[in-house]
Amino acid sequence: MIIHDCEQGTDEWFRLKAGIPSSSNAGMLVTGEGKPSTQLDAYAARLAAEKMKGGPIDDGFGGNQYTDRGVELEELSRADYAMTRQVQIQEVGFITDDLMRYGASTDGLVGDDGVVEFKNLITKTMGELILYLDRNGGKTPPKYIPQLQMELLVTGRAWVDIVFYHPDFTPIIHRHTPDPVFQKVLESQIKKVITERNRIHKIFKTYQS
Repeated sequence: MIIHDCEQGTDEWFRLKAGIPSSSNAGMLVTGEGKPSTQLDAYAARLAAEKMKGGPIDDGFGGNQYTDRGVELEELSRADYAMTRQVQIQEVGFITDDLMRYGASTDGLVGDDGVVEFKNLITKTMGELILYLDRNGGKTPPKYIPQLQMELLVTGRAWVDIVFYHPDFTPIIHRHTPDPVFQKVLESQIKKVITERNRIHKIFKTYQS
């Protein structure tokens, strides 16, 4: 893997990851149940547009209550996790495979073996999560699995902790390890989306002014 030293959310970060399949959108490649996603073509078109522009195409996106919540509580959740687990967290900008074909913007690398992903939830979402866990044997909701498995694929690490955080509740921490069957489907989908991105990119360039 290659660790790219840039701050997440900066222009440099956006330029670096433009057109590259990344873990935050892994759900557009593979479903939480490990099946190929029907959103692959749409994602390929988006990546092709980013590649042509050299940056993000969502210029008008100013965030929402969920992204604002994440930014607001990120340092609190990070500090709480580091203290309770007695670990050091290395903050990173963007990580890619050695050939820079795909990547992940993790919330941190933990020691030599781990990754951490923080989900800083609003009260309503935290309540819904708790009820889901109660009704489903404490299993992580499937929608989070693609991102976690792609972070493991990119980093080659042994585990990833997903931390569901709300200051009024005890943090919920689930550890996931690489799932070879899931990652095989994911790798296949990554190859497909890159091929389709390149095809669409050529088409877009013929219309570029």
